[in-house]
Amino acid sequence: NAKARQRGLKPVERPIFITGLGRSGTTIIHTLLSTHPDVNWLSLLCAKFPDRPYLNRWLMRAIDIPLLNLYLKRRFVPLENYEFWDFYYRGFFIPCRDLVASDVDRRTVKSIRQGFSQLLTPKRDRLLIKITGCPRIGFLHAIFPDAKFVHVTRDGRAVAHSRMKTPFWVGWQGWRGLSLWPDKMPAHYQQEWEHYKHSFFALAGIEWKAHLDQMAELRRNSPDIDILEVKIEAFCADPMRQAQEIAEYCELPWDSGFE
Repeated sequence: NAKARQRGLKPVERPIFITGLGRSGTTIIHTLLSTHPDVNWLSLLCAKFPDRPYLNRWLMRAIDIPLLNLYLKRRFVPLENYEFWDFYYRGFFIPCRDLVASDVDRRTVKSIRQGFSQLLTPKRDRLLIKITGCPRIGFLHAIFPDAKFVHVTRDGRAVAHSRMKTPFWVGWQGWRGLSLWPDKMPAHYQQEWEHYKHSFFALAGIEWKAHLDQMAELRRNSPDIDILEVKIEAFCADPMRQAQEIAEYCELPWDSGFE
């Protein structure tokens, strides 16, 4: 932190991570929070130039300039940017299992914290990051002990139906079968899939259940990690109340502009 201050960089404090299985509603929560004036998010610049995080910092500064921000907000949107993550930790994007605290060493902490600190500006000093798939919450908590985690869930039937229509499921994941497991599907899920005659709908549903299994294991192994659970159905029913709850948990000031 002292070296970061000497370089004029702000240390990363209380970063906000939006997690959940893809097609659960993570994008709407991520996009909503990205409109907060204190929040700093990753644009496509992070993916194209992962070794130059200062470019995204310049964007965050420019996006607060009146009139110019109208163009920039249309041109740049908050993204997941796994290319940026993989630059600082190889294998972050598609690990064969969930990443946990024991995967973190001092070099990893130093690399990620220094890289991400270059994104922050004096005004936008709350880092907002969306991550789907494996939770990776234990891994991230080991690097950022004060992080805020928002886990978004949705009815598994809706998730399965939506995932089957996405390019990533069609192109390389679901239609090829056992993409979630490095070796073979757990026996009880294998039996379930066989019961449904290797139905692709069943496989998409099993993906959803496997993600919830990972979250349950995380809670058992790391009960000290505070995670806010958000059901997207509840958010759709009362978005203002849910947004206020999320903002309060993330310690983001609520004002009329954000509302």
